[in-house]
Amino acid sequence: MTPKSKASRRSQGWLSGEQHDLPSGCLPLRVSNISKAFSGVPVLEDVSFEAKAGRVLAIMGENGAGKSTLKNIMCGLLSPDRGTVSFGNNADAQLTPVVARESGIAAVHQELSLFPNLTVAENIYVGMLPVDRWGNVRLGQAIPLATEVLRDALGENLNPQAKVQHLSLGERQIVEVAKALVRAKRVLILDEPTTSLSLAERARLLDAVRRVRERGLSIIYISHFMDEVYDVADDIVVLRDGVLVGGGEVVNMPRANVERLMVGRELQAIDHSPLPTFDSSEPPALEIEGFSDDGQLREVSLSIRPGEIVGLGGLLGAGRSEVALGVVGLRKVSGVVRVAGTPFTRRNPQSARAAGVVLVSEDRRGEQAFLQRPVRENLMAGHLENRHKKMGLLSAKKERSDAKAMSENYGVRLTTIEQELVSLSGGNQQKVILARWLSEAPRVCILDEPTKGIDIGAKAEAHRLVLELAGQGVAVLLISSDLPELLALSHRILVMHKGAIVGELPRAEFDPNLVLRMASTGSMS
Repeated sequence: MTPKSKASRRSQGWLSGEQHDLPSGCLPLRVSNISKAFSGVPVLEDVSFEAKAGRVLAIMGENGAGKSTLKNIMCGLLSPDRGTVSFGNNADAQLTPVVARESGIAAVHQELSLFPNLTVAENIYVGMLPVDRWGNVRLGQAIPLATEVLRDALGENLNPQAKVQHLSLGERQIVEVAKALVRAKRVLILDEPTTSLSLAERARLLDAVRRVRERGLSIIYISHFMDEVYDVADDIVVLRDGVLVGGGEVVNMPRANVERLMVGRELQAIDHSPLPTFDSSEPPALEIEGFSDDGQLREVSLSIRPGEIVGLGGLLGAGRSEVALGVVGLRKVSGVVRVAGTPFTRRNPQSARAAGVVLVSEDRRGEQAFLQRPVRENLMAGHLENRHKKMGLLSAKKERSDAKAMSENYGVRLTTIEQELVSLSGGNQQKVILARWLSEAPRVCILDEPTKGIDIGAKAEAHRLVLELAGQGVAVLLISSDLPELLALSHRILVMHKGAIVGELPRAEFDPNLVLRMASTGSMS
């Protein structure tokens, strides 16, 4: 057989059925007693389940439950501290990316892995393009193969010769799924595959999942969205805080039971400790009306009064961060923003600061931290032009004095303000970024996942800072995937689902199950 024909057969295998001759109900994949910890913190503990051929297994859990870590272990990207991922009787399989690929495992990760400057066909068949007997790539032969995959598997009419950089985010996700499909021989893992898709694209993707299931693949479907899971899954397992807390066939798992498993009994005891009071008759400090963009946001409106903490809940991809970025001009969004009653039109980070609006973004390390620079510089970034210049010259003494005071006020644990930020713990890095922005005495503060990735002690300190902020009369928009945090700190909670606000709960009516239901289904019923 020539190299050309080998490539063609390999590319077409999933369509022709020659790779998927496993009988439905057999056991292609078993996860046994998987445990994993990072820096001594357990992320997965003794997780075991089976994924059968010809069935869709949904893995559900809140953000931080351990789903993505488990996915990375099944793909060979991470090694478990204990336990195995095995096929059939091969109970000692130690997965690496190469072994996983050769075993027929393919995954669609949350982060796209496409080459923007290559075509759709090149991306789908990258690393396995048809070649002739001399080893030359025959790109022309990949085009009809890509068309077949897109059309027959996904119901898409994407141009296989289009450059990926010209596609919408949803179209890129479709290409990512097609790329995984041509590699999946036994197991296809989909990690939150619909977060960037329109409703029509989502429906086509779920249809594709059903088609692939009928060909005998085992599909592991990781999702927050309850409606999707009950639409396409055969079996469910639920993770909470890295522990598998329940599971079974979908027909035997009512939604209310799954919600209780995801939330956990410990969340039922909501902290109703008094929050800082605010005057509900005061005019709003921040008003947003009709925020919409190219499909991620749909007519989002909200208002926050001075001293009020409004929690913005929702699942991954619901549009919460996009609202925050739109307010400060880091994302192009149509709609109206008013700060203290004044229209905020030419939105950009500089004018946002001037208007008294600050954003502590979710990706602080990537977007707001200078890791290799001293703590002093990180604290004072953005403050120098007004507070430390005289006749165009910086006052090093004043800068050091203020930086030291800020680090003490915000409880930053360090040896010296001259040490590099990267040398601090994650929680103390977090405090440095919070101190930088909150010391500006803002009118409005938007906190996007303010305690993500920090330990319990640092989290408690961050909560104290949020409450102090509100107590000083600052309007706070709190975006958090940590449901207990949202319930404990908010005067009101707004819940987003697929780009829209689908419900509002006053503090007296807080119910973790209801918040989760709205976030998962878009409905309060």
